[in-house]
Amino acid sequence: MPSRNDGPALLKRRSAKPFAGNLRLRRLTKAYLEPLDDNNKEMSPTVAKIDQIYDLTQELIVQCQSVTSGLFPRYSKDRDVGYVKDSIYCAMACWACSVAYKRLDDDRGRQTELRQTAVKTMRGILFSWMQQSKNLDAFKSQNSSEFALHARFDLSSGMGLETPNDDLHYGHLQMDLVALYLLTLVQMISAGCKVIYTHHEVNFIQNLVFYIERTYRTPDFGMWERGTRYNNGKPELHASSLGMVKAALEAINGFNLYGSTGTSASVIYVDIDGHNRNRTTFETILPRESNSKNTDAALLMTVGWPAFATHDETLFEKTMQKCVRRLEGRFGLRRFHRDGFRTELEDNSKSFYDEHETAQFQGVESQFPIFLACISLTAYIRANQEYGDIYFKKLQKCLVADETVPGGYIVPECYCVDEFIMDKEREQPNSTELYALSHQEFGHHLWSNAIYIILMLKREGLIHSGDIDPINRHLPASQRPKMFNRHSAFQGSMEGDPVVQVALISESPRLQMMLSTYGITTQTPHEVEPVQIWPSWRMVKVFECLGRDKKLDLSGRPQRPFGPLSTSKVFRVFGDTVLCYPLLFEVKDFYVSSDPAVLIDDIKRDIEFVARRWKLAGRPTMCVVLREENVAGEYFDHILDLLVQLKNGHINGIRVRLGRVHQLLNSCCIEHIDFANSDDLEFDIDIMEETHDNSAIFSRLSLKEGYDDDMTHEKDVTPRTDHELFQIIEKDDMERPRLLAFAIWILWSRTHPDLLVHNFTLRERLEKVYRRACQLRLWWLVRYCAGRLHKAMNSLAPAITNMLVRGKQITLGVRNRPGAREEIIVRPIAPSDLNRLLFECCPADEPQAAVFHQELIIACSDLMSHNPQVFEGVLTIRLSWLSDAISMLLNYVRITGALKFSGVSTGTPPTPGTTGIPTELDFIRKLIRTKYRREKVIEEFKKSCIYDLSPTVVKDVVTALMTRTNWHLLSSLQTRRLNGALNRMPVNFYDRVWTILERSTHGIIIADQFLPQQPTLSDMTRFELTFSYKIEAMLSRISHPEYRQLLVELLSIIATILERNPEIAFTHSRIDCDSLIKKGFALFAAEEGIKDLNDLTPFYQLEGQALSTSTATFLTKAVVEFILAGRHFSQVINIFGEGTPEEKTLPSQHHRGKMPKIAYTGRASSEKKKRHVGGSSSSSQHHHHHQQQQTPLLRLATPLTPEPSSGTVTPRAITPSPLSSSLNTSGGGGQDESCRLQ
Repeated sequence: MPSRNDGPALLKRRSAKPFAGNLRLRRLTKAYLEPLDDNNKEMSPTVAKIDQIYDLTQELIVQCQSVTSGLFPRYSKDRDVGYVKDSIYCAMACWACSVAYKRLDDDRGRQTELRQTAVKTMRGILFSWMQQSKNLDAFKSQNSSEFALHARFDLSSGMGLETPNDDLHYGHLQMDLVALYLLTLVQMISAGCKVIYTHHEVNFIQNLVFYIERTYRTPDFGMWERGTRYNNGKPELHASSLGMVKAALEAINGFNLYGSTGTSASVIYVDIDGHNRNRTTFETILPRESNSKNTDAALLMTVGWPAFATHDETLFEKTMQKCVRRLEGRFGLRRFHRDGFRTELEDNSKSFYDEHETAQFQGVESQFPIFLACISLTAYIRANQEYGDIYFKKLQKCLVADETVPGGYIVPECYCVDEFIMDKEREQPNSTELYALSHQEFGHHLWSNAIYIILMLKREGLIHSGDIDPINRHLPASQRPKMFNRHSAFQGSMEGDPVVQVALISESPRLQMMLSTYGITTQTPHEVEPVQIWPSWRMVKVFECLGRDKKLDLSGRPQRPFGPLSTSKVFRVFGDTVLCYPLLFEVKDFYVSSDPAVLIDDIKRDIEFVARRWKLAGRPTMCVVLREENVAGEYFDHILDLLVQLKNGHINGIRVRLGRVHQLLNSCCIEHIDFANSDDLEFDIDIMEETHDNSAIFSRLSLKEGYDDDMTHEKDVTPRTDHELFQIIEKDDMERPRLLAFAIWILWSRTHPDLLVHNFTLRERLEKVYRRACQLRLWWLVRYCAGRLHKAMNSLAPAITNMLVRGKQITLGVRNRPGAREEIIVRPIAPSDLNRLLFECCPADEPQAAVFHQELIIACSDLMSHNPQVFEGVLTIRLSWLSDAISMLLNYVRITGALKFSGVSTGTPPTPGTTGIPTELDFIRKLIRTKYRREKVIEEFKKSCIYDLSPTVVKDVVTALMTRTNWHLLSSLQTRRLNGALNRMPVNFYDRVWTILERSTHGIIIADQFLPQQPTLSDMTRFELTFSYKIEAMLSRISHPEYRQLLVELLSIIATILERNPEIAFTHSRIDCDSLIKKGFALFAAEEGIKDLNDLTPFYQLEGQALSTSTATFLTKAVVEFILAGRHFSQVINIFGEGTPEEKTLPSQHHRGKMPKIAYTGRASSEKKKRHVGGSSSSSQHHHHHQQQQTPLLRLATPLTPEPSSGTVTPRAITPSPLSSSLNTSGGGGQDESCRLQ
């Protein structure tokens, strides 16, 4: 046996003479026997980076996933609750890491592992939501948080939490959450992941689309699950939710959930009109987040990654910069102002805050580094490397050490302000050191670290923009690769507007022949066969099959009407080609379309709208239906003008192509309906067919001016017996249509609407009277029947939403009437609830009011969309007062003066002596734009009631009121009344009231209502709409518009005095505005010798700009006397004038002197001018040194001599009278109102 010393020699001999077989074996197995350390040294830097991030993903993300449900918790140490939103971002991190391994030649199985982890999460969420399919189906008809899909589940089972009491106050209604899921689903399937397995799951996803389609009128709790800024359990409309929904709808429209191998049965459909309303609402709200949040960090993930909801560079930059400017701190971004989440002051035992609790969080909000990662990732994806690096470096400074994870650093959830240094932080923002929320207590925050992982992959070049955004959301739609399929997916914007194809369909051969004599070629329904012409409601019936699933108890698409974009598609259904005509050509639609002038305007508007908003492949094709009742009669020439414009190829600057239906099919947008079966449908609406001479439609000759028995009143018919009423109805005499309508309604109210009278129910008979009145254009009777039948416009809810998102409120109903009330709409509302509210708030004995208010809503919404600046200064649209304003304006343009309309009650009885304008005809000629409308309006202005006016005239008068066309022809009282009725405010009015409240220790009394200084100032901020709404609610209690306007003028005067005299502060008593107005009137009455101090009419009639005799003169005197009597000065004034006024306002200065001398001055001087008299420049102070020793003067707002009128008032001149323009020239009124609205 060899000794130990012989060992080395033996090994040497063996190595020197190896066996041939062993040598060969060693060479073959050498690569597999190398130590692991040596192999790592040879790995490429790319593989090493990916492996390092893989280890981090495993440690921070994957290990926290539930093995059963696939969901993720919010914090790594949580073992009970899985959150859907956090799970989606964790799935995105796993998927992004798998994509990075896909680029390697040898991924060692990690790509599949990570991809399937993400798929399990997406399917786990799908499983959890499918357990709530009944809630989903109920939500489609009732947009209530009660039926919202849950945002968190049991982590192990994926079912709803077993402790519903803990979940009762949780904000589950999060539209952005469902939209984020759909968007991520599309991205992953586009990248090759298989997520959806069965047709039942396809149907469920289709219903999720229905769930989010009406987000534009669905207030939710937003990304932070708390609703309004006050965390009081109330939802509101969020721009972040709307943007995420917009992106999801664009991504999933026409998308096949089975991927490239799927059939037409797995394609998802989107209502493009619903998408357009979400898009319009979203772009209108930006850069605001909501009414209570001026901005919000949630917008960063909406306009940037992952949604990329807007590609308007101006809007993108404006939103991003506003978030950064107002929310960024040293350690991240705040979620929003006065956010108490994770602050030391927040009471975690309460679900909601107390009423005045949010004020304590001002300036000490927690800062979240996750938003730095979002900004950096968005910049990298948009190829802005420099900007991305800046925010990545900021993020690196916010990381905290954790030795338990690879790399040793993680992203904390937030940084908090220590309770002991909060006062210092409030005084000097970003001056203190914040501490990171300890991850040792809760565990690390998965959402933050998931985004951090994606950011590192992108920054290191391990994945490209197209890898985590395979559908190219980050690119403008026009730059994305074209995807061709047989379904109408969004194809993006094209250069310029598309050509709108128009098919003219005549309802009868006789009408076709008559139009052909004028060179207009049309087709009848018989001539276009086999193409069928359908009413849009028939196609709605077909789409009810979409997404229907009996096993899941899903009913399919709700009965939502088709808008102009949807009806511009050509449908292939049951083997037939179908063309749908828009709602405005529906016979059973709201009566406004029976007015040919409205119909002409609507056709032009729809063509323009479709051209501007069309985002699909192929040209839009619009079907224009011509009916004898609309073409024949006095408006024939104007209908003919429209048809000639269509034939010439241009209308309102839009290119149109008129042609035969079969020619237009070659270039149209075709939607294939593969989800419906003809055996499952029972239509209750027929397709359009030709009508002949023996039809019920009246010929042109019979459409003469109908006879209206306007001397018949309902109160005269009410005493009749049922037998007499039955005889009147049986006779069916349309020579006395009002008598017939009254008889039907009275018998209806005594019995029931389904009572048969000769084979026709009362409802059917009243509907017949309604249709006949529409054809004869008897507008009073039309509105009466529509009110009794509870007719409602289809576009009412979108119109309300359009105004709400622009910061307006709408007040429905009538005040001070029995059985009626006013209701303020401050958030979007479902159509059914809106219709019910309209008819409940309006008086039952005046059914026309409810339908007339609908006309006003549509008129205001259309005007606001096309000319939003005319509503500047109008925060609340009060429909009853707008009706009164129309009555006033029509009264004012009559030669006989102000006469009260019969048949409608106005809130403000006319005051004698309000005439004084040139002539009726002169005013009308300047009021109405077009000649044929002027002639019509001159006729209609002579009618006795606003309900006799045609819908066209109503829209024109509303436009004239809001644009203040030729208001210089009106008297001061008339102008004051109209401005008050329209609720028009001066520029910065609410900011100036805020200024008054800041310097009024004991508050303000407005219209007998007390507004305290605290907690008003602490609860609200100058930038939000909530304060404006509070002031508006107080002013809405006033029943006379002229008094309201006088109150506005008084507050403007007080604000101007305070702005120009910083030493004044109301510290001893309240500001009683009503008493000051009475005092001002008493001064005027004493000067003029007026004894009756109860009638303010002479005061209302004063000119607003007269130097010596104006309301401003006497109101200013009243305010000055109040200031002097109460000694409302915040400091002693130096009568020798030493130092500038700016120095006098400093707290460190102490002045002694007498009461200030009062003098009236003109407009506010510029900022460079000195506030004391004679101090216009520094040079003048040297030349006139003695002026510095004069007594300081109290600078007041005194109106100037009126300038010559230019004949028109621009829409931007929104002050109620020339008085307020002189009061608002000073810039001290705080932020401009645009700051609040943006």
